[in-house]
Amino acid sequence: MRTRLISVSCLVIWIYCLLSINAIAQAEPNDQVSIVPTTSSDAFKKQFLITYVEYPQTEKYLQLLKEIYTELGFKVHLIPAPALRGLAMLDKGKVDADAYRFGRIATQYKNVTLVKPELIRGSTVLLCRQEVSCDITVLSNRKNVILTNERTLLYLADFDIRARLLKKEVISNTLEMLRSKRVNYATFMIDQRQIIPDDLKMLNLRRIFLYHVISNKHANLLPKIEKKLRQKQTLLNRTVLGTKP
Repeated sequence: MRTRLISVSCLVIWIYCLLSINAIAQAEPNDQVSIVPTTSSDAFKKQFLITYVEYPQTEKYLQLLKEIYTELGFKVHLIPAPALRGLAMLDKGKVDADAYRFGRIATQYKNVTLVKPELIRGSTVLLCRQEVSCDITVLSNRKNVILTNERTLLYLADFDIRARLLKKEVISNTLEMLRSKRVNYATFMIDQRQIIPDDLKMLNLRRIFLYHVISNKHANLLPKIEKKLRQKQTLLNRTVLGTKP
């Protein structure tokens, strides 16, 4: 009797296992479908890193560049960086491009290529508060303090500058510092489309051309980038025209 009970129990266990294996086999196809992850198209786009100097009135230029590279199939990341550090990162291949640079300075880096035409045409100027003098002697007067940055000083290397220099690489608040009387003088880049506010005086120092620059590793993209830049220049000029700093 006992032997019989054992045999029946074994048979029940065997049938249970068989049914379980069959159920698992039937469930596997659906399980496999359910674990396939859903992925957005952006996940397959190659990253494109662009450094830029934080400067007033530059948002429109950054948006234009972002549009260009997005249209070329990249996922764009904008990285704020001090003036010379951004160029050094680009020269070493750590980033893919820089938004806008003085052409004369950028060409000193062997792994950097200028994108033409120029992105910004304008002037390097000296901004002065209304109550102080604003002529070329300001630069050579040792009693004066001028707010500036390394990038501008490189471009003005042939000027007689003996004033004390307050170097500030994050230059987006230059106008605010002048208006709050923290400084009387500051170097500044003026787009040819911009108008100097009435509460400040201005002395033109040098005409400038700022170019978008890319790493040499993307030289094969240069014709496409330049074509798109030319196509968008008219719209850019119309957008920025008349905007006050």
